[in-house]
Amino acid sequence: MSITTVGSHLIHYEVLGRGEPLVFIHGWLGSWRYWWPSMQALSSRHRSFAFDLWGFGDSSKDLERYSLPAYVEMIDQFINQLGIMKPVTLVGHALGAVAALQYTNKYPENIEKLILVALPLQGSYLEPRLLDSDPNAILKTLGKANSFQEVDAEIRKTDQTAMNALAAQVAQISLANDLVSCSRPTLIVFGDQDTVVRPPGGDLLHLRRSINNRYYVGLDTCHHFPMLQEKAVFNRLLMDFLHNENLDELVPKEYWQRRVR
Repeated sequence: MSITTVGSHLIHYEVLGRGEPLVFIHGWLGSWRYWWPSMQALSSRHRSFAFDLWGFGDSSKDLERYSLPAYVEMIDQFINQLGIMKPVTLVGHALGAVAALQYTNKYPENIEKLILVALPLQGSYLEPRLLDSDPNAILKTLGKANSFQEVDAEIRKTDQTAMNALAAQVAQISLANDLVSCSRPTLIVFGDQDTVVRPPGGDLLHLRRSINNRYYVGLDTCHHFPMLQEKAVFNRLLMDFLHNENLDELVPKEYWQRRVR
């Protein structure tokens, strides 16, 4: 276990590998731990960091820090505290994707590329139980498709107030314009079966198009944790986005199915 401090508050993190820096940011359900398979898969070419947001995992619990602005600043504090070489690539999931997108738009010069997994584009796409339920109860009702040891073992460490408060804040905003205005190369990944954060549809269906250095990939068999459900597919997708020159090949889902068979 590694710890860094911001004032009197602790940030728990883990680090693995050598090479260009990646920073992984978890979502509402879980902690840094579910990024470990991806960190291992990318360790030969990347130095990967994953940390626990305030109120989650083994980082400090503090009601005053349970806000999106505080999480955006936490990313900046973490990068600076550890002396991580900029620009970095951020990989955010759900709540972590919101913080990563807002950080990138605030500090674009610090970001090389951005990977957003299960980004809640508007409040109606978010599982409403995140606003008022216990995280353990939510996981149980989601069923086996979202049950993984890396998540189940850590969920008890979540401060329910942090989960509920951040879900309530995200439920009140729309991130469509933030996504469109993002200036850094961005990969958007969704599990098509995700019921925690639904993929874009309706008036936002156009955001599934790849355009202006923004790339969308939907994984048709995946639920909320594609990094655990389809590890090989997900990790290959990240690697290709980070290192391929022709990013147009990221679009067809059939491409990923062929590559891992």
